[in-house]
Amino acid sequence: MLIYNTTFHCEKSCYDEFVAWMRTQYIPSAMQHKGVAEPRMARIMAQDENDGISISVQFTTTSLDTLSAWYEVCGAKLVEQLESKFQQRVVGFSTIMQQIEL
Repeated sequence: MLIYNTTFHCEKSCYDEFVAWMRTQYIPSAMQHKGVAEPRMARIMAQDENDGISISVQFTTTSLDTLSAWYEVCGAKLVEQLESKFQQRVVGFSTIMQQIEL
């Protein structure tokens, strides 16, 4: 099992709008295309949030090939939509993690 994590950093002024957009647009759109599952969103608790607020959005996926196919069909479009809507007020980076069983 792989975890596809994107950490977003948003300006405080658009935090509520960003979270609402993620709930109503980004995550539902991502889930319409098979390849990712089990969405999660979490605020990253930082001692100093003067520069903005960080949010982690995660999905699970079964393989790198599945994730790559999902990104080509859906993910790249979502990035374009996010950049168009929030411009430089929200930036992010993605990581792929392999789950380790306990």
